[in-house]
Amino acid sequence: MLELAPWGGESLNLANPDAPVRTLAFGAAGEGLVTYLILEAQRRVDVLDVLWLG
Repeated sequence: MLELAPWGGESLNLANPDAPVRTLAFGAAGEGLVTYLILEAQRRVDVLDVLWLG
């Protein structure tokens, strides 16, 4: 998902929905959350944090 469509995640900044810092829930019941930064000019996504509740 992050490699193919990184802009599909939710913006971390609700006041700026186009912000490059995003979150994405994952897992069967959404028990994981990854926070990442999109660096469009470098065509790169950096993972900032991974949270797993399980």
